[in-house]
Amino acid sequence: MRVRYSGEFTVSRPPEEVFDFLADLGNLARSFPGFKSVEVRDGEFESELRLSLGPLRGDARVRGRLVEVERPRRALVRGSGRGAGSTLDFTLEFRVEPAGGGSRVSWVFEGSVGGLAASMGARVLDPLARRLISSVVSNVKSRLEGSG
Repeated sequence: MRVRYSGEFTVSRPPEEVFDFLADLGNLARSFPGFKSVEVRDGEFESELRLSLGPLRGDARVRGRLVEVERPRRALVRGSGRGAGSTLDFTLEFRVEPAGGGSRVSWVFEGSVGGLAASMGARVLDPLARRLISSVVSNVKSRLEGSG
């Protein structure tokens, strides 16, 4: 099952700082709900988290790497996740641009969900997945605003 979500937010920090924060894969991994640990090496991250997606609960591993970088404007992360009988292959693209003394961050998340999560069907999975991705984005924004 395919999912796609997008949005944008603004922060008061300059684009270069925002980009550096977002391109640090450890910062991204720490923004996942249920974050437990992360290891970053050689441009890749592996994170362990506690998955809570409706009735699906359990430990999960998420791996990712930066595959396209246009500093300080755009980056694309490609990754995968496994846990609670489910799978996820995803891309997360973000673009950073100046906005009124700060920065506007536009993002697009696209993923392919398999296993038990996909068997829930779109009517059940979509709002759960949307909430999960919104939480990641909200955590990123909060961390950016608080790390100033």
